[in-house]
Amino acid sequence: MKDKYLHAIEQTKVRNNYTELFKTNKNHSLKTLALLYKGHFLELFGSVVFFVCKHSPVWVLPIATSNIINAATAPDSGATRTILLNVVLMAVMILQNILTNYIHTWLYAKAIRNVEKDLRSALVQKLQQLSISYHKEMESGRLQSKIMRDVEQIETLSSQIFISMLSIILNVAVAVFVVLTKDVFVFLFFGATIPLAVLIMTFFKGRIKHYNSEFRHEMEETSVQVMEMVEMIPVTRAHALEKVETAKMQTRLQHVA
Repeated sequence: MKDKYLHAIEQTKVRNNYTELFKTNKNHSLKTLALLYKGHFLELFGSVVFFVCKHSPVWVLPIATSNIINAATAPDSGATRTILLNVVLMAVMILQNILTNYIHTWLYAKAIRNVEKDLRSALVQKLQQLSISYHKEMESGRLQSKIMRDVEQIETLSSQIFISMLSIILNVAVAVFVVLTKDVFVFLFFGATIPLAVLIMTFFKGRIKHYNSEFRHEMEETSVQVMEMVEMIPVTRAHALEKVETAKMQTRLQHVA
């Protein structure tokens, strides 16, 4: 009984923390996402570290390959040693990728699943405290969509930020370093294209956000209609309206697509 009481207190604190978090940072998506991981930063940091380790062969293997080719095409007294060292380096990098990729995936999934669990728990507790009139006015399908589908978007956004963006930043940093050390003129050319890329991203950011908001709204409406269709199946079958309901849902799904 004591454990259940302490668990209930802890869950209430989680719900209150999430409520305050969204009120304070409702216009700062990235800040909100970062704060959602409060208490899970260790797993997230470990995931980032092992991501860098598992991604390192992308940069090392081309260099090792070029060293082998250079040693083979222009052999000298140390060519054999150079080839062997680079072959061993390539083997080590490939083998470590297997282990580090597993650890990265495990830590990353653990952090995301815990955040999703806490957020869904907070949403469920909040729904239990809302008024009866609110639940009468709000369709159950819309609430289900918010608890299940909207929370899943945290994984999508997290993947874009912590995986895709991290990969891009690392690759760009390594590429810039290599280009800068090889040819300054090429580096200046690519540097000149950065403002153009920023302008393009800024231009499309608002539109993407608008279309994403509309899509989420359409998915909520679709979820509501699916719930209503499932609940009304006995009535639909009794009045032989299966084809009518099927056509209505197909039209709705086509609209969402």
